[in-house]
Amino acid sequence: MRALTISILLLLSSSAFALLPYKNTGNLYVSMWSSDEIAVYNTAGQELERFSTPGLDGPRGVAFDPTNGNIWVAGEFSNAIYIFDSTHTLIKTIEHPDFNEPVSITFSGYTPDSNTELEVLISNSNNQSIMVFSHAGQFKREFTDTLFNDPNCSALMADGSLYVANRLGGSSGRGALDKFGGGETLLFSSYEEGMTSLMAVARDPNGEGDDDDTVWLTSGSGDRAIYEYDQNGNLLKTITSADINGGETITPQGIAFDDNGDFYVVSYASAIYKFNGNGDYLTQFPVGAGTARSIALQACQGDKNTTGCTPLGVASTSSSAASSMASTNASSSTGSSSQPSATAANGGSSGGAINFMTLLMGILCLGGYRCFGQYLHPTLRRGA
Repeated sequence: MRALTISILLLLSSSAFALLPYKNTGNLYVSMWSSDEIAVYNTAGQELERFSTPGLDGPRGVAFDPTNGNIWVAGEFSNAIYIFDSTHTLIKTIEHPDFNEPVSITFSGYTPDSNTELEVLISNSNNQSIMVFSHAGQFKREFTDTLFNDPNCSALMADGSLYVANRLGGSSGRGALDKFGGGETLLFSSYEEGMTSLMAVARDPNGEGDDDDTVWLTSGSGDRAIYEYDQNGNLLKTITSADINGGETITPQGIAFDDNGDFYVVSYASAIYKFNGNGDYLTQFPVGAGTARSIALQACQGDKNTTGCTPLGVASTSSSAASSMASTNASSSTGSSSQPSATAANGGSSGGAINFMTLLMGILCLGGYRCFGQYLHPTLRRGA
């Protein structure tokens, strides 16, 4: 029993709820909007594969589930969320009658002493709202603002605040970076002259604790720039075409940080650009046909420098038994007949399984470990 408990603890320490970026990151996953695929690249720029599923139309936001490594994809025109496992096999589809061009997926934060379940925030762009779902895919609530106009990507901060790239909203009508407090109330909006069509936002942890975390924002039209802000909405840095490869014009879309503090920006339909944490251009590589839009970095468990990237949810030599149990749970989360449709890939309901986390907590408590709230939850954020 104690050996099994230790194995489960090892698994949890590498797959806990977390803010981005993950402690260990792997390949790049890029949504190919016009070809209805997700393209996978290594960090050297080599395309490794593409995957899709029937019905996926206009993939936009891509996010990795921090509990099991599943890949969530927002279908903008199919009005659904698709969940793939680490082998890129579809395991579940989430639909809702109010979905109207969902474009972004953000997993909420969680603290060890909290009893709050993991939530999933969906930017419902053409309905001018952020919809909040349970981890199992059940609709819970939504929030909006009178100046929302096509809200796109969002990023969560350590204090629970949320930044939203309000694409054509704000008082200017050309876009704004909106900050919402923990109560989902708008705190302020930031706008710079030249911004138009704001697309993506990402948290930069900076490795020095939470107070100096900044956010980076992409503007897909107008000056087509990349901006860095502090948490009070003050502009810190602007990257324009003059700063990129000797004056190369790009159309920035998605943005994501790796475990080294570098970040990647997708340029609409053309290339992926890499910058260091200070915003200095490092390199670029082309993307193939399909109109690249959003980007996410794969979450790895363990020390990838020693063993290579083992995706969350995949059995490793140190935690194969626990990983197998987690995989069983990942493919059997349930919806409800009174809730939006959450359909398993085999076409049937995905309900009926034993609650894995409840079982897991019982095992841990029997093993003599302290139990708190509903889950054990060590942090996974870089620098912690």
